Amino acid sequence: MALAAAVAGRSCQVSKPGPEMTVRDLLQAAKTGNRDLVFELLTPATRARLETEANRATDLVGAAVRYTAKDLISIGATDDQWAPTDITVIEQRGDRAVVEIVSAAGRARLQLFDIEGRWRVDLSRYNTTGL
Repeated sequence: MALAAAVAGRSCQVSKPGPEMTVRDLLQAAKTGNRDLVFELLTPATRARLETEANRATDLVGAAVRYTAKDLISIGATDDQWAPTDITVIEQRGDRAVVEIVSAAGRARLQLFDIEGRWRVDLSRYNTTGL
């Protein structure tokens, strides 16, 4: 009876969602156009970079239009042909993880950080030299 209670107790334990779940949530939010959730799933460093770029974009247009960080998030539904076929954590150490996404378009890797108990996607070093 003690063994049954121990096993039952373990099955009720709730584990924290891993970094791959955050990537899945991010992709789903992007697919449905949920810009607020996409923004929420980004690291503070990525959000700060978006704020800086939004201010820069506002300055470039002479403040005729005021851009926000969320305005710079370009999202939308994509053809299911490019939907991920695999999302895998390939490295996880402490508060840092690397997740690989595989689709018909190829492979991509995202870096995530555990910030205050929740995994966040870091795109703060994403290349924006075209701006």
